[in-house]
Amino acid sequence: MTRRLFCASFEESRIISPNLFSKERPFYYDLGLSDSNRFYKRLFLVIPSLFLIIPSYGFGGFLPKYVVTHSVSDDDYNFMSVDIYQAIGSFEFVRFILIFIITIFFVVSIINIFPKKNYMIQRIFGITILLTLLLLVDFSLMPMLLGTTLGATGWLGFSVICLYGLVFFINTVQSSVKKIKQELYGELIEDNTPLVAKIWQRLKQFWLVLSVLLVLNILIFRIGMWGSFSVWRFAWLFAGPIYFGMLTLFICGPMKLYISTFYFAKYSEQYRVLWRVSDEQWYGKRKAKKLAKKQLQQEKRGK
Repeated sequence: MTRRLFCASFEESRIISPNLFSKERPFYYDLGLSDSNRFYKRLFLVIPSLFLIIPSYGFGGFLPKYVVTHSVSDDDYNFMSVDIYQAIGSFEFVRFILIFIITIFFVVSIINIFPKKNYMIQRIFGITILLTLLLLVDFSLMPMLLGTTLGATGWLGFSVICLYGLVFFINTVQSSVKKIKQELYGELIEDNTPLVAKIWQRLKQFWLVLSVLLVLNILIFRIGMWGSFSVWRFAWLFAGPIYFGMLTLFICGPMKLYISTFYFAKYSEQYRVLWRVSDEQWYGKRKAKKLAKKQLQQEKRGK
């Protein structure tokens, strides 16, 4: 029987949800300053965020546009040919995606400065900042890594590398989801092997043959390629696999963190009782003092 990832009960979700207020929680559940209940720590987080936005847009937004609007020669670069360099301009469209991500990242970082209703909402903002940060880094590197791969291997080689990269990424995501579901529900009975897993198993059987053909295409056949031969093509064809490896790591690495945060938000009151979270930890010092004062007044009235 197939069970859904986001339909676990509170008791089942406890398996992947460590006590967020404990010093013994796993390090990969720590969001640093982004979910702190102290104002000055959240304010300090804005500074590195602003510094990160500038180089991210420089690599992913400004560089492709500069390549398109400025002509260069082989004498200008010692680590790649002009044909490889010019392929970066094919990813000029990433600039608009980056502007959208940067806008969300900046707005969420600014809103995160202000106090929240409780720690659960603060945690969601912290996760949102982490997710947009990873997307920002991923898309900022896309023109440089995939663009140079395109320039080094041509459209045919680029298509093969992207096919392997995307299938590997989707298969890893599905495997990660399956592992988390096994942790949540125990033993699972899967009806069928996912189609992507079957495709990945078949692709792994032919990777060596395709790699040899890719090299031969760069040397001899040159199908889908442009420009003259350069030894730099063999170096930059690895940029594509590196990009898809980073993409997979960014998405699948913190996946359990994302899922556990969903269940923490869904069962926030139950977790608050389970972990014995104080009002100060849950609401912050200011609101905790108000609640304590209000409770004291009610006790006096009761007497």
